[in-house]
Amino acid sequence: MRETKAGRPERLACATGPDLADWRRVGTALGRAALPVKKRPDAVDACVTLAAARHGSVVVFATDPGDIQAYLEVLAPTDVRVVAV
Repeated sequence: MRETKAGRPERLACATGPDLADWRRVGTALGRAALPVKKRPDAVDACVTLAAARHGSVVVFATDPGDIQAYLEVLAPTDVRVVAV
């Protein structure tokens, strides 16, 4: 969601799907993430995190914020926040 000139949020759609470099970044995140104890790598969480990193300036709402945060630490975006729900 981003603010529009009218002051109302607007949803941004992904214009392109993941390419080979994106899939490699997901694989790297899955292999290197320091996940919380007793957690297994989760490809869906890694893909969501990559989408957030690609878009930038986003907030990810998650029931397991530690998982998303672990993938963010590997992908290292500068402007993605995680909020527990």
